[in-house]
Amino acid sequence: MNKEFEGPLVQPRSLGVAIALVALVGFAGCSAFGTAGPSAGEGTVTPAPVPTAEPSPPPGVTADGVRDPERLGIAHEQRLTNESYAVTVVRTVRFDNGTTVRRLERGRTVGDGGVILSWRTETAHSRAGGGTVVSRRAWSNESVRVMRFQYANESTRYVVTASPQRYPYRRTAHSVGEMLSSEDAAVVASDTDADPPTYTLLARNLSDSLSTNPNLDRVETSSIRAVVTGRGLLRRASIRYTGTRDGTPAVAGSTIRFDTDPDPVTRPEWVETALQQEHKET
Repeated sequence: MNKEFEGPLVQPRSLGVAIALVALVGFAGCSAFGTAGPSAGEGTVTPAPVPTAEPSPPPGVTADGVRDPERLGIAHEQRLTNESYAVTVVRTVRFDNGTTVRRLERGRTVGDGGVILSWRTETAHSRAGGGTVVSRRAWSNESVRVMRFQYANESTRYVVTASPQRYPYRRTAHSVGEMLSSEDAAVVASDTDADPPTYTLLARNLSDSLSTNPNLDRVETSSIRAVVTGRGLLRRASIRYTGTRDGTPAVAGSTIRFDTDPDPVTRPEWVETALQQEHKET
């Protein structure tokens, strides 16, 4: 996985994930034809209590960390298959005094039937000239994709193409899991009372190419943190660097979030404007 949590967009694979629960229950019998209560000296046998299943770590994860990234990745894909979900990726570079050097946000919401609404925005000061795209939004269904580009000079352009019908970021947990495994991330926190239970994994002082960031002149600390549900859904993953930029203390990082209870995807009004414009030009 690269530092922006971007990977190839591919169709999901499905694999059943099940948890077997074993319960010991005591049963008491009585005469099938008796009408009187138990005679003296006889007692009623009370069924043994059914044990409550203890929450377990996500698939492929143990208390020591990620031991099977493939299992974790498959479980994440399964959680998103045939479900509505939203994914948001945010990249930031800022100085310690709070000044933002750059902020880029992109996201996609997948609705019923694979209808997708996507967006991308950047901070104003990172734009270079009036012809720079400052906002990009797209809507697609099974047949068409409509994109809207807005520029720093306040102009707007529409593009209509065939729909790629891709389900974005489903395989993200594969690459995140590989990173967590290779960096020996450990489970540092868990909330087993939550619904669903969540587990937090953390690795510090990243190795090799992950130990640097192009937005910082010098990196002093680096870390990756992920929050995963007990069933394997990657709720959030972030990679963070501290160091200096132009001799000033700064922080750079990327965060990806998944939400499986998003708002419904509705067709924006500008889609009709774009389709009418496309019809006039053809």
